[in-house]
Amino acid sequence: MGMGKLLGLFALLVAAVLASMSIASGETTHTYPVTLTISIDRDAGMISGTIITDAPSEFCDSSTVRLRESMPGHDRVVARLFPEAAEWRMKSPPALRGARVYAEVLAYHLPQRPVECLGARSRSVTAP
Repeated sequence: MGMGKLLGLFALLVAAVLASMSIASGETTHTYPVTLTISIDRDAGMISGTIITDAPSEFCDSSTVRLRESMPGHDRVVARLFPEAAEWRMKSPPALRGARVYAEVLAYHLPQRPVECLGARSRSVTAP
């Protein structure tokens, strides 16, 4: 067998292995739904909530929570919160008094693991 044929077979083998690796990794991606809650403590002036998911470890319950104000057109992001143990909270600023707000987390894929967390949005509530 000539050197050209040997290199051609080697290249074909490498391409086949790479193709099978990408197919295998796509099949093992685990997708987890996420539920986001929101609640109001009017006496304390607090907005809080939780991230609920069946994902193992802290894969999906430590993503950034965006608090948004419902507005005509495009809803405005009023805060970005980093949950601790799947719970988040913030003191409601006076500028939000009486405004309709909700929380959301965006969908994301963990680059180092075959895990995808779906996005979620809470119900809307009136800020204290």
